[in-house]
Amino acid sequence: MRSRLVIAFAGALVLLMSLPLFAHHGTAAFDTGKRVTLKGTVKEWVYSNPHCLLTLDVKGEDGQVVQWVAETQAPTPIFPLGYRKDSFKSGDQVTVTVEPVKNGRPIGRILQAVLADGRVLGNLPAEAAPATAGATSRP
Repeated sequence: MRSRLVIAFAGALVLLMSLPLFAHHGTAAFDTGKRVTLKGTVKEWVYSNPHCLLTLDVKGEDGQVVQWVAETQAPTPIFPLGYRKDSFKSGDQVTVTVEPVKNGRPIGRILQAVLADGRVLGNLPAEAAPATAGATSRP
């Protein structure tokens, strides 16, 4: 009887500890119905766990440069989609389609990227990720 209680308690503890990990990978911060296409200059590409990060300078319609940070998953799951450690180089001109965050800050989750050499990376066909007019001018 006591061993069953210990096993049940240990199982409940494991489940409770896993909830924060699951919540960390939620989509609540992102406007999942919206797509923004950014054309900009790569500043930095960090290809490491737990998330790969792309920082790029995007010139808005008003001429102001806004620094965007776009994240994607860790290297292992995005490798089959064509993302590599050397996919983005500082100074490259790229086009990235993202799901922006809901609060309007220049942060998003990468859905697709078109590299300087024209290669397309990502899991969405180009026609499934339409540009949002004026999206690059937000601060």
